[in-house]
Amino acid sequence: MGRSISEGEVVMKATNVLLPLSIVTRLGVVLLLCFFAMMTEYLNYKTAYNNPRLVELASGKSVRVFYEATDAIFDFLGDPIEVAQSNGGMTWSIRVLGVPFTDPVAAISVFAKGGSWTWGFVLGLAVPVSLALIFGRVFCAYVCPASLAFYTMFRIRHVLEKWFLLPDLKLNRGFAWGVLIGGTGAAIWAGHGVWSLILPYFAVGQTLFHGIAMGTLSISLGSIVFFALLDLFFGPQFTCRYVCPTGRLLGFIGRRSLVSVRRDANRCIDQCNTCAEVCPMNVSPKLDQTVDCSLCGACLTMCPSNCLSVGNRGEK
Repeated sequence: MGRSISEGEVVMKATNVLLPLSIVTRLGVVLLLCFFAMMTEYLNYKTAYNNPRLVELASGKSVRVFYEATDAIFDFLGDPIEVAQSNGGMTWSIRVLGVPFTDPVAAISVFAKGGSWTWGFVLGLAVPVSLALIFGRVFCAYVCPASLAFYTMFRIRHVLEKWFLLPDLKLNRGFAWGVLIGGTGAAIWAGHGVWSLILPYFAVGQTLFHGIAMGTLSISLGSIVFFALLDLFFGPQFTCRYVCPTGRLLGFIGRRSLVSVRRDANRCIDQCNTCAEVCPMNVSPKLDQTVDCSLCGACLTMCPSNCLSVGNRGEK
């Protein structure tokens, strides 16, 4: 007879999917931003030539392949030009298949500077706010393209710590609220473009757009390097924990999210603190903390007693 599978094994198998899933979804966001950056070129070729052969003669075979593939996708969805124009943007305000997505920090900045919102901008808030209310701060682990760089820095730092003593600085979590207030003030004074230097994921989107659509380097690249170095030398996930205002805002919105990490106190080992030690957001499930949890799954994977799981907050 085959060995029965314990509840702990089921939990481990389920949670082992979370980290690969978070990497795949964030890579998908990066590819989507690259695609939207290339869409400018597609529209130029579509309006100027509207013919794959002419596109190849103008820019080469590889561009023709991209043009034909994009044309086929958009033609399936409707009129290619209309579909292309109804999709695009960056993390600030983006449209996917015509559905708007608005950065909550962008909404605050736009309202502070202009005193009003368009309906499309308001509707775009529905998705990120709903995700936060249901799942908490999952934006950081499953959507933010900049967090891939921080994920890499975390592992490089782990290797360097074998030979060097690196600090692990702590800041008051209110520091990110100060960044939000200061950034909003700077946006009122200098324009919304200042956020491309303050928000790590916006810097990634801006850098990709400049590099792909315009063939130039963006000053935002310097911000990405700066934030990555913060994580490398000041502490793991330092930017996400203490600097990024979007993460702090979404963590506040989702502080009582419907889905969270749950702890079975009967199976939890009193002397064990593994979950808090491995959490990139410095959250302690052992203390039943859920604010700022991004559901990355690190604590669930490393828990020796399998007392942690992800589910409805009200269930035990």
